[in-house]
Amino acid sequence: MVSTERMDQPSHAAPRNAGSLLVVGLGSGIGAGFVEGAGLLFFQKVNWARWGPMMHVSREIVWISPILDAILFLSLALICAVVARLAPRLPAIRVLVFLLTFLSVYDWLTLTSRLYHRACLLLALGVAVAFTRWCGKREGAFLQFWKKTTPWMVAAWVLAFAGIQGGKGLHERNAVAQLPIAKPGAPNVLVIVVDTLRADHLSSYGYARPTSPNFDRLALQGVLFKNAISTSSWSLPSHVSLLTGRYQFEHGVGSVQPEPWLGWRNKGMGGFPTLGEALEQRGYRTGAFSANRTYFSRDLGFGRGFVHFEDYFHSPSDAFVRTLYGREFARIYLKRSEHSLAKRMLRRLGLTSLLDQDAEGSGSYGGAFGVRKRADFVNQEAMEWIDRDRQRPFFVFLNYFDVHDPYGAPRSYPKPSWVQQTDLDAYDNSVQYVDAYIGRLMDDLGQRGLANHTLVVITSDHGEALGQHQLMTHGKALYWEQIHVPLVIWYPGPVPAGVRVTRPVTNAAIPATIMDLIGAGAQSPLPSPSLSVLWQTGGGPNWPDPLSELARNAISDKEDQIARTLAPTASTGSMKSLVTAQWQLITHESMGDQLYDWVRDPAESNNFIHTPEAQATADGLESRMEDVMRRR
Repeated sequence: MVSTERMDQPSHAAPRNAGSLLVVGLGSGIGAGFVEGAGLLFFQKVNWARWGPMMHVSREIVWISPILDAILFLSLALICAVVARLAPRLPAIRVLVFLLTFLSVYDWLTLTSRLYHRACLLLALGVAVAFTRWCGKREGAFLQFWKKTTPWMVAAWVLAFAGIQGGKGLHERNAVAQLPIAKPGAPNVLVIVVDTLRADHLSSYGYARPTSPNFDRLALQGVLFKNAISTSSWSLPSHVSLLTGRYQFEHGVGSVQPEPWLGWRNKGMGGFPTLGEALEQRGYRTGAFSANRTYFSRDLGFGRGFVHFEDYFHSPSDAFVRTLYGREFARIYLKRSEHSLAKRMLRRLGLTSLLDQDAEGSGSYGGAFGVRKRADFVNQEAMEWIDRDRQRPFFVFLNYFDVHDPYGAPRSYPKPSWVQQTDLDAYDNSVQYVDAYIGRLMDDLGQRGLANHTLVVITSDHGEALGQHQLMTHGKALYWEQIHVPLVIWYPGPVPAGVRVTRPVTNAAIPATIMDLIGAGAQSPLPSPSLSVLWQTGGGPNWPDPLSELARNAISDKEDQIARTLAPTASTGSMKSLVTAQWQLITHESMGDQLYDWVRDPAESNNFIHTPEAQATADGLESRMEDVMRRR
């Protein structure tokens, strides 16, 4: 009878050695992490309408989250074990159960992004108290359960890691093995998109600061398009156009669309053929390497046409902040001042990459910002992939995100020759930094004997306002500074050196141009014409005028609110723009048109639309805009 009472009551004699506590920490950490990883993927799809202010993940999170949670839970188990040795009467098991239950429940509630943090804390506290009481009478059974379960948890993690990572590698090998034989002598193709780079901040386009010596060198050795126009003033629709050759009104991707539960398959990018798919059909290995993890990622359907796609988890720091507790750490500590204790400690420990803030995430709304993926990581990923297989020509599509806000090169990078006082100064510093890594990438290709056999295209998806027209960034209007982007094509031999094309062109013509230059000709599934016509024959009078488009975007910040009172913006309706040799017409679905002489007034400070003599010009441009859309 006495022994029965002892078994029913909480017993300090129950096993509570360090090994037992660590087993509990390891098993429960892996289990909590599995739930977290699956939940992050699930609620990312559910909460797709908040895609912009979100930290994003892919299926790798299923094995990454268990690592972080296991480390955290093991640390707590070790602390409990140490304290229990110092204070033998401490109910170590109950304390550990309370802590791990609280952390698990708070984790699972918070990842939904549907509850306030205070509500998650209170609910997790209540569940932890109740579960601790329930386990208090069953300590022995509780420990026995985790001793049996933890090995299976570890095995499940190994299977998840091997299945996800090994599956990716196996899929790529099979996809490459099934490619047709490439044409002998087929050149490699390298497309570099410098996100948010406006053309007039490059020396080749007349900028006074020496921001772009490597770009300038390639421009002197190739063809520079002085007036290239992006198809939109933000990343998502522009990247779709850069890969399909289609305008937004054709591909229909004017905003984020819900991710299909079973994957995009052939539905991504409007279902149109892509440059990557066209090159795969000609025997090319295809790889994309993105630093814009918000609007150029596999999650948004951009995986079509790429056997290899690198976006998230480029470093331990990046993987850390994509887990739930990594986000919480970033939300609480990484938004503090540069002189805060947390940031000083991270610098002292050499964890400076955590402090390199990215635009991805909900930091502007009280959440956490991501960790920036710098150009050096993008280059490293690309070159490692190129080096894996030198038997086939490659198509590499790079997105550098360093010029996007927050502006500035890494703290460790040498300071520029100009004083850093304004956002514009920091923006130019970003441009100089990216240009240096374009040069290093070309050097890496040259050292491997690949550079002169590679067709290189450098452009941007859109520009940046930098305070013009009362706008600070992009995506709310179609002014010249937001759609005028650099474009250079470099390929020694087939592409002439030192040519300057002044005619306005769309950079959506890049896919057709690449297919033309590699000899695809009429076999290309991508819309023509090729830009090569312009340096060969001049293009003639019927060359199409470039079109830009913006879907309605009601999300606005303080600067946007000021701008919308002065001129039409996408905050109140969709917009279109047509650029000719002299004029830019900007139309708004409900708030009238704007007409600018961008040649004489590149700052577009004088809207001619209200002058009687300009109305006929505007009417003619509207007809030309309709003609461009009809001819597509």
